[in-house]
Amino acid sequence: MNYNRSDSPETISPPIEDYSKRIVIIGGGVTGVITAWELSRVGHRVTLIEAQSLGNGSSQRSAAAIRAQFSTPSTVRGMNYSENFYLKWREYVGTSEIPIVQDGYLFLYSYVHNKEEIQDRVKMQNDAGLTGVVWLELEEIERRFPYIEVTGLIGATWCPEDGFLYPHIIYQDGAEAAAKNGARIIQNDPVIETDRTGDIASAVRLASGELIKADYFINATNSWADTVSGLFKGADLPIKNRRRYLYFLKGLKGKCDEYGLTSEVFSRMPMIITPQGAYCRPDHDLLMMGWLQHTEAVEPEFDNQDDVEPGFEASDMDGYSAAVRKEIASFLFAVGEVGRIDSVTAGFYADTEDRNPLIGYDPNVPNLIHVAGFSGHGLMHAPFSARIVAELLRAGRDIEEMELPNFGAVDLKPYRIDREFHQREGQVI
Repeated sequence: MNYNRSDSPETISPPIEDYSKRIVIIGGGVTGVITAWELSRVGHRVTLIEAQSLGNGSSQRSAAAIRAQFSTPSTVRGMNYSENFYLKWREYVGTSEIPIVQDGYLFLYSYVHNKEEIQDRVKMQNDAGLTGVVWLELEEIERRFPYIEVTGLIGATWCPEDGFLYPHIIYQDGAEAAAKNGARIIQNDPVIETDRTGDIASAVRLASGELIKADYFINATNSWADTVSGLFKGADLPIKNRRRYLYFLKGLKGKCDEYGLTSEVFSRMPMIITPQGAYCRPDHDLLMMGWLQHTEAVEPEFDNQDDVEPGFEASDMDGYSAAVRKEIASFLFAVGEVGRIDSVTAGFYADTEDRNPLIGYDPNVPNLIHVAGFSGHGLMHAPFSARIVAELLRAGRDIEEMELPNFGAVDLKPYRIDREFHQREGQVI
């Protein structure tokens, strides 16, 4: 496949007028890689720098989910765009695989929720272009998902276009496609200092000693974004890093026919979110389970990403793993009666106060763009994030709105670095 500008589908950003910019992207996770592809395909001279190996941070430690069921209209449109992007992955980057599986997302709601508010949110999502999401009454839940216990529920929202991703396909094949576009990919060589001319950043120096000059710098390091901003003498980014855990239950597949969870049904089971926010989905032969833990903020390091804090071990019968399983078993009885927790994985969430990401120019460094603070949604957000960065580069400043062809106008104010935190994203798990 040739990677000429004229080959780009219309749903991807139109050509940027000035192709002469030298761009340094710091961070080789999915966000950095897709941004490198997005910018290199229109002729920018891109260098992507990763301190370790591609995907070594949150990209390979996330639940790898993708959904457009959000409460912020901008994010609904953006995630609709992202799902479409991943579906057209072969066409865009030339790989033989696509990195998305659309098994759907099912949010369960109980009497603690306001049914009218949820239905209003569904209408907003429909109006924002997510036409596949619907409200399900209890009878419809039982018909479609007979393995779910509906006692205590008032209904659910269901979107079959949602699902999960394969991160390794994205950052590996995406980096290869960016390189074919002319991008330079550097791994295992962290940025250790920066040069400035007045307020303008002019270069970064790597641990190897190499000095790389650029016109613009993109901070796509997520959990490490505030540290990188500090290297540039940029703004203090309002990001708190928290460790999150995923538990894997063994023995459910093919052993629960009495619950309607045959091997085939189990393999196609959607992401299910309980009324209290615990979630689960199949992961090969295991059931992946998680819950939004209120862990203390931590200082992220590359060698402590996989640490498991006391009380969160997979084998702790009185710890968090047991609480996660108990919550999910309230609505999937089979989870409480079959199998054992096989393992636990850990990773960092880069949380912001309103759970919306930070995407925009640094207030102190005019040629530094931050794209970080995804509160666990960076993987699904990455195509949308890259598109915003492309538009910010085109404008040379922060903008309040951009147009996504086929998806409508998107309000960018909820993502500005200097925003007031008042428009909270309410549908976070």
